[in-house]
Amino acid sequence: MHRVRITLVGLAAALAPLVMPGHAAGAALGEQDGIDACVMGTKLAGFAKDRSGEHRTDDAVHAVALAMAESGCRHLAAHQNPPANPDTDFATWDLGAWQINDRWHPEVYDHDEGVVTDENWQDMAWSAREAYALANEHGGRGGRGWSAWSTWRAGTYKQFLKQAREAVYRNWSRADL
Repeated sequence: MHRVRITLVGLAAALAPLVMPGHAAGAALGEQDGIDACVMGTKLAGFAKDRSGEHRTDDAVHAVALAMAESGCRHLAAHQNPPANPDTDFATWDLGAWQINDRWHPEVYDHDEGVVTDENWQDMAWSAREAYALANEHGGRGGRGWSAWSTWRAGTYKQFLKQAREAVYRNWSRADL
């Protein structure tokens, strides 16, 4: 009887990653992609669940919608921006799920301008924490905090709001968050 129970528990543990979307066996949050990983990152970063009823946008729903617009919530997303002046400027990079620019936010990457490192930016949770810090640094309330992101200014994130809200409400109370 005990041997059967142990086998079933072991089988359930082995199959869990196959039936739980967004969870890879042995993968840390930082190595996961997709909207569910973005939700987990926003919760760990300190975003509130949903403040739209308060006419606020400094919440997980908006953060996830923004990451969907920026990168499809891919933690390895990297976009190179051409230099403004090829003779004097370096190209810049928008990195991670929230596409944080390495030139405009060198303090985020702990390096001098023009140098891209692979430390930290590839981690979903780290990217969410930096997005939280930058959004709060730039005003926080009423959307002003997201004005550093072009997808916010262009309104591109809005097409992902419904999907983001569903993902936040689906994942927010999960025990593994």
